[in-house]
Amino acid sequence: MNLEYICEQMVRILHGNITCISESGAIEACYGDMAAQCNPLFTDPKFLSAVHERERKDYPDLFYEKDTILYAVVSLENAKIVAGPVSTEKHIKDSEHYLMQHHHISDETGFRLSFCELKVFVSGILMLYHMITGKELTINDLWQKNGIRETDIIEVKGQISSVIFEHQEQELPHNPYDQEVRELDSIRHGDVEMLNRSLAETYRGEVGQLAKNQVRQAKNIAICVIALASRAAISGGMIPEEAFSIVDGYIMKIEDMNNAVKIDSMMRQAEYEFAECVAEIHKNQQKNELVEWTKNYIYQNLHSDIVIGEIGQKIGVNTSYLSDLFHKVEGTTIQQYIRKEKIRLAENMLRYSDYEIKEIASYLSFCSQSYFGNIFRQQTGMTPARYRKKYGKWKEPK
Repeated sequence: MNLEYICEQMVRILHGNITCISESGAIEACYGDMAAQCNPLFTDPKFLSAVHERERKDYPDLFYEKDTILYAVVSLENAKIVAGPVSTEKHIKDSEHYLMQHHHISDETGFRLSFCELKVFVSGILMLYHMITGKELTINDLWQKNGIRETDIIEVKGQISSVIFEHQEQELPHNPYDQEVRELDSIRHGDVEMLNRSLAETYRGEVGQLAKNQVRQAKNIAICVIALASRAAISGGMIPEEAFSIVDGYIMKIEDMNNAVKIDSMMRQAEYEFAECVAEIHKNQQKNELVEWTKNYIYQNLHSDIVIGEIGQKIGVNTSYLSDLFHKVEGTTIQQYIRKEKIRLAENMLRYSDYEIKEIASYLSFCSQSYFGNIFRQQTGMTPARYRKKYGKWKEPK
């Protein structure tokens, strides 16, 4: 095994340094840009000692600093391989400041902490572990081995007992489950009036406490409600990828908000949007599983030049059969449906983003801006520029 070669290649995947520590605790080698100048293992002897003294484990040992600065240790017979530091947050200025303050890293080094998505880092570590040891682990195995401790379980069971006792002592139950069922059923059936009635119900009880801070409480409740609403909408016939995208959009917006009342209003708006989407689907839908798979594939690939023959291959049916079935169920051809969905996404981008029209045309894989404009005008009755002028709501952040 050529450990040096493996480490040299893996730093490109992990976007961070890889350091080899001997059995005695000395650094034998380090791979990565500006490794010695920026790596806390070099600049902070106490940190190096702490890493060296970590318990040896037969799986990659993951640990954090400041919740966002990640390391992984792979223990060998006479050494340890340490990957990191990397930041698992895109906004890493606080993490950089923390490292410089606590590990004696100088501004003069031009220190820049690397960002690496958590799933990419973990996959890279599993690959590194396998190449070095020959052992295979799944991501789920790794999470479980690095997961909660017995003391954490004891603490959460104590917390549950405390919540139960408090609610019994105050004789104040949680919000009734049957009301929640009616709320979700109204979304599942696309019944906006039923949703109005379920939200207007009065009952004894209150939603659970999910945070100590009022704003964080509102955000956590909103995230739960929107996620449940999306699953109800999918059950009602909504395309999963579209529902998940709506969830992402609303939750990202809510995370930027700091007013509990507005957060609650945004949460309700999401519920109504899901109910209205399902209602629209139910107007003229004769559901068919193959057609639904086709629509979901189209939605996932709106940015591509979708070839109808490839859809049939993807879901395992004859293209001619699929085309005839789709037309029978939806009352339109697959090609017309693709164009309609591309233009529907283009409308959204023209309303809510600052992308130039030519960029939108390119993103949606139209062969030219003029062709995009012609198709857009056929479907909406106006040019993209006129549509944006009339309906555009995007404003440059202050």
